[in-house]
Amino acid sequence: MGALRVTVLKSVLLALTVLIGLTGAGRAQETAPLVLLLDGLGVYVASDYIGLSALARPLQQQGFRTRVDSHLMAKTSGIVPDIIIGHSMGGDTAIRYSRQLMRAGRPAPMVITVDAAPAPPACVVPRCMNIHGLGFVNVRGATNIDAWASGAKFVGHPQLPTHPVVERIILDQTGAWMAERKLAMAKTAAAAPKATTATSGGASAQQPASPSASAAPTTPPAARAAPKMWSAPSWTLPNWSLPKGG
Repeated sequence: MGALRVTVLKSVLLALTVLIGLTGAGRAQETAPLVLLLDGLGVYVASDYIGLSALARPLQQQGFRTRVDSHLMAKTSGIVPDIIIGHSMGGDTAIRYSRQLMRAGRPAPMVITVDAAPAPPACVVPRCMNIHGLGFVNVRGATNIDAWASGAKFVGHPQLPTHPVVERIILDQTGAWMAERKLAMAKTAAAAPKATTATSGGASAQQPASPSASAAPTTPPAARAAPKMWSAPSWTLPNWSLPKGG
């Protein structure tokens, strides 16, 4: 009977351990930054050959959550992504939706477009990149990259997002974004104990003085230096140029 109780107890503890692990993983997944992938006209199913859905797996490996939708945003309207990647009419929607988010007071997402069409407006977010093939225009306010000059020569419009050169350009930028985020979080975490120590030191300095020292002038606690704010490093890419008027 005792052995049975031990076995049952071990099973319960194992189940609790697994449940706690799954809960922690679920919470971590919920707090991971979100990338919204918007395909263009006619691309309404996931495909490894056209559109952007093939980027979902490598983005998840970088630590992102991903949502894939068409340029109509029928399934994702109202979400607040950290990064928006759009192809063709999805690129046009990505730029317009980023403007809408900023007007609503939301943080500006990073925007990456591939052959944004048909007539995208100026991109107003601080980090915006447009990768374009032959016959597609530059986007005002964006870093414009010539896909053919970068190595994706003679690649048609539907297949451009899945070309290895274009995928690498996109993943390099999302990877840099994630690295900057982790660095900022690490600096914030490192500064937190220092701020706590300084606060506790200031509080102790304000305790009532002993009777023998009551006549002595009170020395104000040393002012704490304001923590330095982290700023994202600049980022550059080969073979890019700003359009006229951008």
